[in-house]
Amino acid sequence: MFTLNVDYAIAPDGGSLALSVERLDGKTECFVINRSFASHGTPDYNAVSSNLRSLSANECEEIARHLEELVVDSTSIDLVTEFIKTLKAHSGKTPEPPAH
Repeated sequence: MFTLNVDYAIAPDGGSLALSVERLDGKTECFVINRSFASHGTPDYNAVSSNLRSLSANECEEIARHLEELVVDSTSIDLVTEFIKTLKAHSGKTPEPPAH
């Protein structure tokens, strides 16, 4: 599904996280965990979104699995792990720590 981590960032909106990865089809997909100050206390807080598609619970689980494969090759292990935990939470699955 993904070949590598392209970029990552922490937004100045209060803590939203962004992770861009290159997909096997050559497109870059950007995932964002909404942790803005404005979203605190709302259903939007901690929601994961993509610039290319809406994410179902099953897709969140699948994306988390594929991101786990990138953790070893990533220079941003903590950020990728945070995305994995949040995606699994949205899939209804209990996050497990990644194997190192």
